[in-house]
Amino acid sequence: MSDRKLPDEATDGSASKQTSSLKRGLAALELVAQAGERGVTVTEVAAQLGLDKSSGSRILATLREAGYVRQDLDRRYLSTPQLAKLAHRRPGVQDVAALARDRLELLHAIHDEAIHLAVVNGGEMLFLDYLQTTKAVRTEIPMVPRPIHEVAVGIAVLAAVDHDERAQLMRESMAVEDVRLSRSERVELSAQIERAQELGWATIEHGDDITRVAVALVDADARPIGAICMSGPSYRIDPVLDSIAADTIAAAADISALLPR
Repeated sequence: MSDRKLPDEATDGSASKQTSSLKRGLAALELVAQAGERGVTVTEVAAQLGLDKSSGSRILATLREAGYVRQDLDRRYLSTPQLAKLAHRRPGVQDVAALARDRLELLHAIHDEAIHLAVVNGGEMLFLDYLQTTKAVRTEIPMVPRPIHEVAVGIAVLAAVDHDERAQLMRESMAVEDVRLSRSERVELSAQIERAQELGWATIEHGDDITRVAVALVDADARPIGAICMSGPSYRIDPVLDSIAADTIAAAADISALLPR
């Protein structure tokens, strides 16, 4: 008999690898779409997804072959009309990026630091929009979906819900990568949530000398549907942290007021 495995006999490792590749491909597609007429380079996509340049190039080449992106004369990637076929409506969050864009651009114009917009998607934070700084020293934070408890925007969401909902979100978040937090990790996470509740904004330490300021976006029922986050090198953010926090809180409040009722 042949030793060849049928598709439904694939190993867990193979399935996990395929899922990871799919996520990176979709994240790359989002980056190209968000860039609009400006387009993006292979280097920019690779940096945002935390990949080497060759991996980023393969992903974009695959999307190009599928007809979802194209290259201009400057070798920048742009989306094609075929991308519109993927559009779908999701009640409550489908227009968040569009509703928030003008206010995020205003916030960006004040501080010229990187800004992310993300929404809750099961146990993950799904990044919808990204505004990069024009300054020479930049932070390149991947735009791939991340478990809620692992990112500042997720901490902001966890801080904005009651105990029962927080416990449910944590179960879903840990299920994403099938992990369990150690006792010390749980203590640290609780401290981050409590601090976010006291300050009105959340942060998270990754030992990368990047300071993050995240604030939840809440709907008319005061339920968090996502968050915005401004981030940058700590040496640049920390001296003006109070100003950035206040302006990010104000922007989040304005965006929340725009959400459908």
